Amino acid sequence: MKIKEGFAKRKIGERYIVVTSGALSREMNIIIEMNETSSDIWDYVEQGMNIEEIAQALAEKYEISKEKAKDDAEKLIAQMAQAGIFKD
Repeated sequence: MKIKEGFAKRKIGERYIVVTSGALSREMNIIIEMNETSSDIWDYVEQGMNIEEIAQALAEKYEISKEKAKDDAEKLIAQMAQAGIFKD
């Protein structure tokens, strides 16, 4: 899974936002507000990590079970897919 080109993530205060830019902004106009965990998942996807690697990284960082981390990551990734964020 790869994120389409044309998305830009920025930190504003304690939150993160993702917006469309360039040519992509003519196709879709998306603004996504994220917390730190969602931002981490976004970054891991951008790095090319698979769901198991993402779950492991989240579990270690936030000291939660890998199962909980995987469930959270799967939910966000499903929402990202539904929003059309990934390349086909």
